[in-house]
Amino acid sequence: MDLHNDNNIMTQRPIDQHATRIPQMSGLLPCLYVPIAARDMSAIETYVGKIITHLAIRAPSDALLVEAYDPVKADTRLPIWSLPAAAILHYPQQVWVHVEYGAYRRAYIRAFPDANLSGMVLDHVMNRRVARLKGFSYLRIVQVSRAVNSSHGSLSEGWGVEHHSSLKMREINSASRAVVQYADLADIVKMLNMEGGGSFMDIVNEAQRLVDLPGGK
Repeated sequence: MDLHNDNNIMTQRPIDQHATRIPQMSGLLPCLYVPIAARDMSAIETYVGKIITHLAIRAPSDALLVEAYDPVKADTRLPIWSLPAAAILHYPQQVWVHVEYGAYRRAYIRAFPDANLSGMVLDHVMNRRVARLKGFSYLRIVQVSRAVNSSHGSLSEGWGVEHHSSLKMREINSASRAVVQYADLADIVKMLNMEGGGSFMDIVNEAQRLVDLPGGK
């Protein structure tokens, strides 16, 4: 599948068929396959978008501004697409950073100098400790509220790190042929910056209705 036509115009983003299990387990349709991690820069340019700017000064490849390829056309029957916040999922320009890069706030501001970060933090959608265990070198950065960052962080650093540290998951991750990871429902909740009165998992469960077709999955 060609990513560009003769006029160098972006076409629909290809899907890494080895990486579809995770979004499918969350009941997500292909229009909600949102890349959040990549093995390397080649994986980004194949399955995410075109790298248009290097944002890190000392090590240029540590922070990247990516012009995203067009996603699968949105299924407007899904309630999630009525939310203005859903625009972040397939935002045309995205900041991706190396898992070991620490100055990602400066890189994000270089990419989006007019961004209003008041009351917000910048965070990797996938926890960095989990990314290292799964063998992903690049992660997408997004704005989230401090409350969402705190609740999601404790969840991923607890269960996620323990789960992927097990011998079984190390073997599974080592054998995986996926070069990107797509968001699960919990990741999408984080990216949408959803908050509520219950626990983070309560919010995730409530969010299921946003990604279900009318009448169920």
